Amino acid sequence: MKRAVLVFGAWTAVALLFAIQMHYQIVQGSPRPWRWIIAWQLSGWWSWALFTAPVWAFAAWAVRIRRPLAIIAAHLPAALLIGSACAAFEGAVKGALGLYITPHTVWTGATDAVQMYWTFNLLVYAMLAGFYHAWRASRLETQLVQARLDALVGQLQPHFLFNTLHTISAFVLEDPKQANRMITRLSELLRQSFNRERGPLVTLEEELELLDHYVAIQEARFGDHLRVTFRVDPRAASAVVPTLLLQPLVENAIRHGAAPKGGVAEVEIAATRTGDQLHLEVRDNGPGLAAGAGLTKGGEERGAGLGLTNTRARLSELYGPSHRFDLVNAPAPNTGAVATIEIPFTDHARDHR
Repeated sequence: MKRAVLVFGAWTAVALLFAIQMHYQIVQGSPRPWRWIIAWQLSGWWSWALFTAPVWAFAAWAVRIRRPLAIIAAHLPAALLIGSACAAFEGAVKGALGLYITPHTVWTGATDAVQMYWTFNLLVYAMLAGFYHAWRASRLETQLVQARLDALVGQLQPHFLFNTLHTISAFVLEDPKQANRMITRLSELLRQSFNRERGPLVTLEEELELLDHYVAIQEARFGDHLRVTFRVDPRAASAVVPTLLLQPLVENAIRHGAAPKGGVAEVEIAATRTGDQLHLEVRDNGPGLAAGAGLTKGGEERGAGLGLTNTRARLSELYGPSHRFDLVNAPAPNTGAVATIEIPFTDHARDHR
């Protein structure tokens, strides 16, 4: 029903545009009342509104042929048949409504319309068929992007789960109570991360809630040797971000940014909004990146693990050139590495799920 309303609405707009053009064309000749002009145009373009469905149905069948020349060859007889049928229907309606200047019956109106409009209707048919193929290509591209995102998230979730289980396993014999608390955290973390309703995009607030469970598990593992702080701009909380975006960055900071033995590994997670940009940052105080590690200015990983590679791939799929992802050493005199992500700011109301 919605598609039918859109189709008739689009053809009505076309009819009104042609009605305005027709009015100014004949105003210097034999003036015609607006009601006649509107009726003349609507009877023609609404006929195409009815024949849009057959054109798209045939185009959907023809695309299965896959060979371009064969598809065009299949469309030619269909264009002649549907274009002539639409012209005949239009002429019959105009004859029945008495819109012709000279008296016409339904039959003569149909035959005259076929003679007048069949060539023009071939162009309209070609436009409709081309529009269908363009819509189909856009839809397939959207589905392909979605499939890639689903595959990337599916790849990241087991990686994330196995690393967390490895952390818990270290406590099973040494501290069963702590292991039990960590399992409770993990169960809540899994409930959220594997929730079927959790799509490829979530709000930053939801992402931080999920990250909090992961951080709690890591803090239990490292004890006083790990300190994680959050610095979040309240205006950024409703931003839409890819799911599991920050967890790989935090995991990387904890693993590779550990402070010297006996020290405290500090990880800071920051989120700010600047205009229409969302700025995310994960900073650690470790030894920093070794030569050739991290992300180059061009965005290619050198020695990066699955998490960073996966993150870059998802950002590229979702945002293309409108995002930035850098992993560099902190400027002197600070130590450690800084992972920075900038993406367009979109809020929950417009884009979430």
